[in-house]
Amino acid sequence: MAQNLLFTEHNLWLKNLDQVKFEFKDLQIRLERALPHLHSKPLLARVEQFQNRFIRQREVVDELRHEIKQHENHLERMDQPAHLLLLEHVGLRDQFSRFYDLFIELERDFDEFLA
Repeated sequence: MAQNLLFTEHNLWLKNLDQVKFEFKDLQIRLERALPHLHSKPLLARVEQFQNRFIRQREVVDELRHEIKQHENHLERMDQPAHLLLLEHVGLRDQFSRFYDLFIELERDFDEFLA
């Protein structure tokens, strides 16, 4: 039963990661549309910072997705003691939460930049 709850949480995380990937495409499009109107060096430097943050966050999405899938494999095989699997899951939950908080912060910073 507890194992099903962990898989349910995995599915929620994976859906959220898919949504974030979609939102990154939208952020990139918005940045490209704004680019012709940004001429000063400080603004162009901020554009580059956002592009770098977008790239890094997309990498983190892929890394998290991989770690979640690896954890699912461990759960299916039960190749570790239950308490270690649970600790691993809690660690993933913390990672996902930090990632999502940083994503929300990035979105907010970007919206303020474009305003």
